[in-house]
Amino acid sequence: MILMNSKLAHTAEHIFMRSLQQLVDGISVRKVDHRDTINKVYLKSPKLTLDIIYQAEVMTNRVIEEGREVKEHKFVSIGEAREIFPHMRAYEERISGDVRVIEIDNYDYSACTREHTQKTNECGFFLVTRISKENDQYGIEFLVGKEAQKSALELSMKCIKVARELGASVKTLEATAKNLKKELDIYKKRMVILTENSINSLIPTNKDDKIIYAMIIEMFDDSIVMKKTRDIIKQNNSIVLFMNINSRATVVLACNENLQIDCSVILKSTLNKFGGKGGGKVNFATGSVEIEKAEEVFNALRKELNC
Repeated sequence: MILMNSKLAHTAEHIFMRSLQQLVDGISVRKVDHRDTINKVYLKSPKLTLDIIYQAEVMTNRVIEEGREVKEHKFVSIGEAREIFPHMRAYEERISGDVRVIEIDNYDYSACTREHTQKTNECGFFLVTRISKENDQYGIEFLVGKEAQKSALELSMKCIKVARELGASVKTLEATAKNLKKELDIYKKRMVILTENSINSLIPTNKDDKIIYAMIIEMFDDSIVMKKTRDIIKQNNSIVLFMNINSRATVVLACNENLQIDCSVILKSTLNKFGGKGGGKVNFATGSVEIEKAEEVFNALRKELNC
């Protein structure tokens, strides 16, 4: 079973790569990885797009459906092979001596030592399942045959379920997702502004020559809370205690370095009493606790700090 799947994957990969090369110039294969559970090609291309990958996927399945013959040609050298098949794909730096060229009838020619099907329709179906990208490097994972058909059905049902959750149809799913992302970005920006303004407007209290910023806040942007805390504790004798309530209550305890306070020890020991967890550096510590215990923890920390 694994051997047959390997044959299917190798053959389909040849067709897919040729389809991509017909659609975009300058594409090169860096590596091909075929395992029992994954098939992946690593490509380099400055022009590759999701639409091009989709078009290549369609072309690959068309060639598979045509049932083209898969032929084997043997040559004594890469030079001899090039004379017959000048456009064949080959890792020439890895080839020496005899060369075996696999031909997908009048479609693709590639130097390869692996096993392949006799006809393209044995592959059944080709499906791209995952695409990763870093700069101009791409990793494209795919399935072939029954595994591809099963995955296609699962993906189809998943799209239907997601569309239902979003109150959209499958046809409008992409547009709906884009609109939701835009709205989310707007809300995030508003949350950042709200967080900054709220912390900036906080009036500290003074006790025993300490400047204390303490507040229970709700649904604030955690990254901005951290950033503003770092800014505040640059002031001499300053202490910050923020309890930010989201899905859990996040605690930030920090102080200026000139104060002899170990924020990490204080926060960790206090949170442990209430089933929470925390830690960090001497002058900057964070942790979390269940929302129901947020106010108790906040008051316990104020008592511990005498603020």
